[in-house]
Amino acid sequence: MSGKAMAIVGQRETIMPFLATGAHVVYIEEGEGAQVIEDLVAQGFKIIFFTEEFIDELDAILMKYRNQTVPCLIPIPTGRGKTKLAIERIRGVIKKAVGADVFLEDK
Repeated sequence: MSGKAMAIVGQRETIMPFLATGAHVVYIEEGEGAQVIEDLVAQGFKIIFFTEEFIDELDAILMKYRNQTVPCLIPIPTGRGKTKLAIERIRGVIKKAVGADVFLEDK
């Protein structure tokens, strides 16, 4: 795997601001997610963020790489999809990396 660090995948209007971060940004539409993610993994991207609208479409890929350190596939909550699922997934990734749950619980 090469040293490419981070890619952002999703619908244009959602991920356009990420261009300012210097990350590799890929605009996709419904039905394109699985192939694009596999292509990015093959290119050596280590961290791939994707908008949560594609979480169901990417289920097989998420399961495939679930127990691997690289690539790290992380949904971006957009407020238009399954926000709770995306936030829980991010929470799990952080908990795994840090070794503790750093999110404060709402009571």
